Amino acid sequence: MTKIKYQTVTGMHDVFGREQLLYDKVEETAQKIADFYAFQRINTPILEDQDLFIRSVGESTDIVEKEMFTLKTKGKDLLVLRPEGTAPVFRAYLENGMQSLPQPVKLWYYGPFFRYERPQAGRYRQFWQIGFEMLGDASPVLDAQTILIAYNLLSELGFKKTIVNINSIGCEECRKDYRKALLSFLRGKKESICSDCKRRAEKNVLRVLDCKNPKCQQILSEAPQVLDYLCPDCKNHFKQVLEFLEEIPVPYKLNPFLVRGLDYYCRTVFEIGFEDSPEEEAIGSILGGGRYDFLGKSLKTDIVPSVGFSMGVERVIALMKLKDIDSKPKKKEGIFIVQVGDLAKRKALKMIQDFRTAKINVFEAISKNSMKLQLTKANKLAINTVLIIGQQEALNNTVIIKDMITGNQSTVKQENIVKEVKKRIK
Repeated sequence: MTKIKYQTVTGMHDVFGREQLLYDKVEETAQKIADFYAFQRINTPILEDQDLFIRSVGESTDIVEKEMFTLKTKGKDLLVLRPEGTAPVFRAYLENGMQSLPQPVKLWYYGPFFRYERPQAGRYRQFWQIGFEMLGDASPVLDAQTILIAYNLLSELGFKKTIVNINSIGCEECRKDYRKALLSFLRGKKESICSDCKRRAEKNVLRVLDCKNPKCQQILSEAPQVLDYLCPDCKNHFKQVLEFLEEIPVPYKLNPFLVRGLDYYCRTVFEIGFEDSPEEEAIGSILGGGRYDFLGKSLKTDIVPSVGFSMGVERVIALMKLKDIDSKPKKKEGIFIVQVGDLAKRKALKMIQDFRTAKINVFEAISKNSMKLQLTKANKLAINTVLIIGQQEALNNTVIIKDMITGNQSTVKQENIVKEVKKRIK
């Protein structure tokens, strides 16, 4: 056996076969949800200015500190392979003058993103995300609707026992007192927390709450809660969000230590995970988001109240496999063309084009000569109507139409075949 010289780069993977069907299913489901809620699709470039993410995501986040793929162009520009989707969508909103459109502007995306992290189950260095963003409106009802859309997306994909973890991290004003309280708490735990937390406490103390170290998580469970420090406006905003969720209803639980891993979030933050299943819970949250009203301020431009979420496709697919969610494509109505011989192939090629013009699905194995092999494939595809062009039919400009259910067959002139098939498959 020949040794394979080239293999996929570490952290990347090929997608094909059943797995590609699962990716297709996720994308199609997101498209249906987007259509129902009137979201328009947006595709942003894979390469963006490095500073866009440093300013928006935050200098002390894992993404900026450890995970960005950075490159320098010949013109000395510092670019990165996009590590997340919200900042590029926000940039596109401003750059393309979407502020002049009726607000909120509702956009969704599906595409590849890149982070340099240790490859593990459900995590790759090139990964796919789906995101939904509503830009230009501060109403708390949009927070609730965003959560509902996220919840419905998972439900449509076959996940029934999901729960929303939700919190409010307030605005810049009410976070000042909370930062002081959290710093005061951490001073007494300085020797117990990990080195990352010590460093984060100096740069941006809220990032400490995002630490995944079990020992740190145990210590932080006793830390002050941000909900106790919300200003009246933020408290009222969060109260309304919860009231809307009660009305829908969407199952949720308050998580006073949830902050999300990116600096641009404010007020409502949420993640959706699973309950009552240790295997699913081990994968963790697969979807999260929140409000990011002050992202514009971080980018030194207009303040645009916005809310959204993103979902990791690989994690979803890992769970779909775990739950054995069906990935088979829906059966397409159509016909199968069987041909034998070069002249029959030429006739079949012309016929396929005629059926395409008539918007009739055609299945074939035109590179094959064996009639038995072709009929076997038609049976596997469960095609009811088969057209057969043998050498005699090719010379006579006729086609045999065979009903695969009854076995009945008849001969039709090639010039009438599209009309005859339309009558039968109707």
